[in-house]
Amino acid sequence: MTGMRATLSSEWFKLWTVRSTWWSLGAAVLLMGGCAAIMGSDFAGDVAEGRDTDGATSMAVTEPAANAAMIAQFGLIAFAMMAVTTEFATGAIRSTFAADPKRGRVLLAKTAAVAGATLPLALVMALLGVAAGDATLGEYGTGGGVGTGVVSIGGYLVLSAVFTVGMAAFVRSAVGTLSVVIVLLLALPMMFTTGVWNFLPGGAGYVLLGRDDPPFSRAVAAGVLAAWALAAQAAGYAAVRRRDV
Repeated sequence: MTGMRATLSSEWFKLWTVRSTWWSLGAAVLLMGGCAAIMGSDFAGDVAEGRDTDGATSMAVTEPAANAAMIAQFGLIAFAMMAVTTEFATGAIRSTFAADPKRGRVLLAKTAAVAGATLPLALVMALLGVAAGDATLGEYGTGGGVGTGVVSIGGYLVLSAVFTVGMAAFVRSAVGTLSVVIVLLLALPMMFTTGVWNFLPGGAGYVLLGRDDPPFSRAVAAGVLAAWALAAQAAGYAAVRRRDV
């Protein structure tokens, strides 16, 4: 436990001593609040002016936040990715592995540090998004399910960050990691919405965020996304163990 505590402390310290952490997390918060406000305002304006809204005259106050999370997540993805890929790019990972030769423990510490930073921020972002949606929807917003929505958004953001850490350890490059994560979390679910595609990380994420007419429950979706995050971690662990630095 002493070794793990020391490695975790080191990884936690490294996270907060680089500017990219602050820029990435700050961007995530701004994107969540701004995008949720824009989406809520657009819907309220469309209803008020009689524009086509597919017959909808109201929107749950959690919906703008859930939609905004798909954009705001990229700030957290960048944060999680750079916690791993920056060290590989600069060669600093050699010093990290020299300080703790147990590479699996290093990856676990990086993951724990990223998750520990992401969890409270993700819940704050979810609450901010719901507040922005509520404020901009006005009389066209409907309550109910706020607690579930906040927990679901927060859970999605944290699991996405953990998934990204694992993929970053496996791929190692920032461009490659970002490409894989965007395809799996965003591109494929936008192109394919039925069948086996629901069991991809992005498809499960859509359900967790409150997709209309979901193929399975949010609990199942959380389990699927968690399984993908664990699979990414396993792939990253195999990579750091077998490859030379």
